[in-house]
Amino acid sequence: MTINTATTSYKSADGTAITTFLARPAGAGPFPALVMGYEFWGMLEVPAGGPHMRDLASRFAEAGYVAAVPDYYAARGKQPTMEGGTVVGSPPDAQSTSDLCDGVHWLQSLGYVDPQRVGIIGWCGGGRQALFVAAHCDGVAAAAAFYGRPVNRPNQTSTSPIDLVAEFKCPIFGAYGEADKAIPVETVVQFREALERQGKAHEIHVFPAAEHAFMNDRRPEGYNEAAATESWRLALDFFDRHLRQPVAV
Repeated sequence: MTINTATTSYKSADGTAITTFLARPAGAGPFPALVMGYEFWGMLEVPAGGPHMRDLASRFAEAGYVAAVPDYYAARGKQPTMEGGTVVGSPPDAQSTSDLCDGVHWLQSLGYVDPQRVGIIGWCGGGRQALFVAAHCDGVAAAAAFYGRPVNRPNQTSTSPIDLVAEFKCPIFGAYGEADKAIPVETVVQFREALERQGKAHEIHVFPAAEHAFMNDRRPEGYNEAAATESWRLALDFFDRHLRQPVAV
């Protein structure tokens, strides 16, 4: 499929311009669309950052989706760093959630996007943010989190995504690695059980031997080809079912 790519921007609720990489199928549409939340590296020009995210957005466009990667860290003058095994320096959760939700509404305003078929997907910190968006953003039709922490670290006092399951407004997809040292499998099980208790449409997948960031093929130390290939197939199937043929939650 022929695709078009561009760097553009949209305005957040407070008027801040959020630079965004956009990949879309050529043609008038209307197409389903996705907002994409990135990993620790944001859109920095390092292999695991901007190049990886632009590649993923282009892959979604080739699959028939309009895909937008907002640089919500940079828009707030932030770039997380790792200190003592914990990511620090990113914008507050409420700010990132608001900026990503504004991205959903911006996509809905584009003439070549079907406003009823806009979802969100994220990886690592972006996956965690995708779950917050699922709880707080009106109009999001499906949400996917790749190794997005469902339960905060013990030293974090802020709200965890698992605390918001009752508020989720759309079907949820989760992809996690069994060997992920950053996200204990038992917290993934707790998350699945919470979704079941609340009767939320969901599918949670745990991939054997996969570590954190197993889908990032720009990081040979963590990339797991089998898990990456299968999780991509499953995620596309999830979005095809919920964005191409919307269903009630």
